[in-house]
Amino acid sequence: MDYKFDFSVYEQKKNDELEVLMKNWISQVSTKNKNTIDNGNKTKRSPKRCFAKDGFFPGYFDEKNLRILFVGREPRKIGGYDFRDTTKECFDETCIGKNNWWRRIFYIVYGIRNKGHFSFEDIPTAQEILNKMYEKNDYGFACINISKYSNDHPKNWQANTKLVSQFFEDSELEKTNFFKKELEFLNPDVMITANLWDWEIDEHFIDLCLPNENFSKTSSVTHNREKVAEYGKYNLNGHEIDFIDLFHFSAPDKKDKYHYYNPVMKVLFPKIK
Repeated sequence: MDYKFDFSVYEQKKNDELEVLMKNWISQVSTKNKNTIDNGNKTKRSPKRCFAKDGFFPGYFDEKNLRILFVGREPRKIGGYDFRDTTKECFDETCIGKNNWWRRIFYIVYGIRNKGHFSFEDIPTAQEILNKMYEKNDYGFACINISKYSNDHPKNWQANTKLVSQFFEDSELEKTNFFKKELEFLNPDVMITANLWDWEIDEHFIDLCLPNENFSKTSSVTHNREKVAEYGKYNLNGHEIDFIDLFHFSAPDKKDKYHYYNPVMKVLFPKIK
């Protein structure tokens, strides 16, 4: 199927606004970094060619939907592109069921939009969920990364913490907090992050994006004595967001049901059995 994203007039206007923010961000990192960047691809060395834009899918700003935002660490192999234009190959029938990242996101979005009424065993396949989103032109979620420098190494799938640190240094968020501006622009109701705090990146950088002082009512979800999620509330300029931090969405050793779907449903819909 030839997937395409058909934005409403209003959402196209929002896309234009987001494009201005992305261009200003690219201008900042390009001004700061005059040297070449090692992102694993020798043909992409400038900040502009390493920078991967991110954003929302159709339906995100529809008033009938909860705005669901997924926050990852870094883009992969899409330097110089808008990640939405590169997802189409992942949305192919031969790929979507095998792609941990997208499969788990589709399951979670489906569960949230159905208010937790479906057990994991009763939800459709990721492909069926995607096809219905496409049919209705209503995806209703957004995906962003805290680092916009794409890790384009052809074989190494480990997070490039040096590249992420370089991005934050080039961004100089202490002066203009582009990430905060992006978060305020998207203004989510639910924010789900991909294990942002439990890796080698300096927490000072993460705190610039998501300040500790904005979190409250924090707790955790366990499964068989294993902590599978942290959750609480995040204050975004007076808007209280439901916040959940899960394992990284691509983790190969985690289970869709116990480490992703069930924890989110338990947090957001605790009264549903």
